[in-house]
Amino acid sequence: MTWENLKQQIVDLGFEEDSILPEYGRIIINSVNRALDVIRYKVFSQIEDYYRNTGEWGARDPITGQWVFPTHEHVSSATADSYEIVLPDNLLPLVPLLASHYVWLDDDITKATLYFNEYDMFKDQILMVCKTPRKAVIEGGW
Repeated sequence: MTWENLKQQIVDLGFEEDSILPEYGRIIINSVNRALDVIRYKVFSQIEDYYRNTGEWGARDPITGQWVFPTHEHVSSATADSYEIVLPDNLLPLVPLLASHYVWLDDDITKATLYFNEYDMFKDQILMVCKTPRKAVIEGGW
């Protein structure tokens, strides 16, 4: 998901026209950064081991051999529209929902509540899937 795509999704979730971007620009930036932080530090942190074990996201450090994850950067008014949001693919759909909750919180509490509830349900589903024990194969032995 690019920064441009994320902004478009937030505007569309608000049922607004693209012309609101200059007026809401700062609010959208701050809301996205807050959403990225919440998802990275409250959701991703609960399932880091899932990504380590599956190798779906991140990479092994060639020097230490430890599995490391990319860090996200906050967006700003100088962020290029082509900037890729840095989160695992299965967590990316959470960002527009949570950011939209923050953006529309002041204008329309119904919209904001709806998007938070969608975010919360989807987050719970992702956490449940990622925390489900996987099959283990034990090889070797006597």
